[in-house]
Amino acid sequence: MHLKRWISGLVLAPILILFTLYAPPWLFTLFILALIFIGLQEFYALALPEIPFSDKTAGILLSLLPPLALYSPQPRCYHAAVMGLIFFLFIRALGSPDPFPLRIDRAGKQLLGFLYIAVLLAHFILLRQFPSGQLWILFTLVAVFFGDTAAFYIGRAYGRKKLAPAISPGKTVEGGYGAVAGSAVGALLFKGIFFSHIPFLHALMLGLGVGIIGQLGDLWESVLKRSAQVKDSGTLIPGHGGLLDRIDSVLFAGPFVYYYAWIMGLAN
Repeated sequence: MHLKRWISGLVLAPILILFTLYAPPWLFTLFILALIFIGLQEFYALALPEIPFSDKTAGILLSLLPPLALYSPQPRCYHAAVMGLIFFLFIRALGSPDPFPLRIDRAGKQLLGFLYIAVLLAHFILLRQFPSGQLWILFTLVAVFFGDTAAFYIGRAYGRKKLAPAISPGKTVEGGYGAVAGSAVGALLFKGIFFSHIPFLHALMLGLGVGIIGQLGDLWESVLKRSAQVKDSGTLIPGHGGLLDRIDSVLFAGPFVYYYAWIMGLAN
């Protein structure tokens, strides 16, 4: 399993780097939409395994519209797409023949899937629109990768105290510290090589933030898997499980990096 993780990473990482750097914006947007589609498939399998195929298909396709609307220069397109999805879920619940608690549960989970997968991943479309947006995306991925790697090896070697035993018994406090330190190191290395104009303190804060919030994303996905009583969200990536197993930290880290860079004026 450990060897498969490294092989998968060594194969996929260069492809992802080259694609991020050189794909035109429209193709990158389609790539994010594909990730959202796969991620929502896994989410529905975890949270709504009994949902009718028609409702599942409509929910997934409508969830693609708001991220796609970000490609438009008109912000109202995004707002209209979000409201269209929300109205669909409400109207579908009104007309459903199912018991009332099931209607609310299904609509709520579909909305949760949209927020968790589509909205969070759409922030990479927004990052791509920054000046040097490709580098901001790679910065995020490098910080997450360094944090995940440090958490794994430090937790394995020195982990003693459980971080959240009820959610993810394998995670330790020591591994959590390693994740924060690893993300900080990754962010500072990337800053030194590619982002020399970013102040040291901001790069450090971004790295520390990614290390913390990335672990929250990891734990949140563990909650989903616990609720579904499964080990992995899927089998898409050998050694890693499903797509959500691989991008759980990235989902939370992307919005954090985007808003920090925007608020602090780092992307100008």
